Amino acid sequence: MIIAISQQEKEKANTATDNFDVLLDPKKNTGNEEDLITLFQSAMRKVPQQVVIVTTAKQDKNGKWVKRGITCSSFTSVSIKPPILSFCIHTPSRIHEILQENEKFAVHVLAQDQIHQCLHFAKSWASDSCQFESVPHVQGEKGLPIIMGSLAVLLCTTHSIHTVGDHQVYYGNIQNASVSHDLQDPLLYFVRSFRSVGDQVFLQAFEDATLPFEDWTHEAHLRMAWNYIKQYGRDQATPYIKLGIQKYNEKNKDKIQTGYHETITMFFIHLVTDAINKVTSDVSFDDFLRQNQHLLDNSLLFQYYSKETLANSEARLRFVEPDKKSLPC
Repeated sequence: MIIAISQQEKEKANTATDNFDVLLDPKKNTGNEEDLITLFQSAMRKVPQQVVIVTTAKQDKNGKWVKRGITCSSFTSVSIKPPILSFCIHTPSRIHEILQENEKFAVHVLAQDQIHQCLHFAKSWASDSCQFESVPHVQGEKGLPIIMGSLAVLLCTTHSIHTVGDHQVYYGNIQNASVSHDLQDPLLYFVRSFRSVGDQVFLQAFEDATLPFEDWTHEAHLRMAWNYIKQYGRDQATPYIKLGIQKYNEKNKDKIQTGYHETITMFFIHLVTDAINKVTSDVSFDDFLRQNQHLLDNSLLFQYYSKETLANSEARLRFVEPDKKSLPC
């Protein structure tokens, strides 16, 4: 059936979709899978994603609980009667084996201020490490770790598991639920190019100036710079970094003690770029940091600058070259 539309409606439709006529003319469809993947990714960048953490646990042969959690963004309600949800996990994943063995898991709907937890469970962990050592939580039935401070927690049993492409799709029967009655916003994000879920959520919160101030650490500064430089290169990333810091500082001016410093900012942009150029391009931020521990050294700045130079008002307003040793080439 063909529906007649006015010229004005057509112009509006063409504005809303960059290549509207491609949908109407099969000859303009290249049939190239790479083109289709790119278009699909572009479309999904327009869809806000809810961030959740899935947790589960099992007992080892010594009776010790092995607890695991993972950050997911592909989460949805599937059915109301009966209540069923689904989420996806990229394969391979260490949590997959425990999920299959336990067949019970908890899905945590994150609040806007739970960016730290999102990043924590998005990173890779050694098999013998405990992800929950620093995370406030309680253990429920079958040792399920339940993270405190979530907007909602859904306790589930496994309904079914399907392999689709490079992901495992889990369907869960909801057995119980807890919902916060506080007025909080959920943690949402829009998909961005190469970034992991954790980095996407972090950078969006930074750009919106909603990142909790206690999470705006030196490591967070490095993560922000790493993301921008990886995507744009040093020269194009620099304005994003500088203006982003100034915007965030303005939003948190009642908490900021020292304020924006041009020389310190440019110094770390230079060193992060230098470190990026020395590692393989596909490493995560956590791997990057493990390979460049010097960036976390509190004395790093003072290996290049005297305190007197950094305290000078000129250094705060414009970049001043180091007075102790030269920057890496």
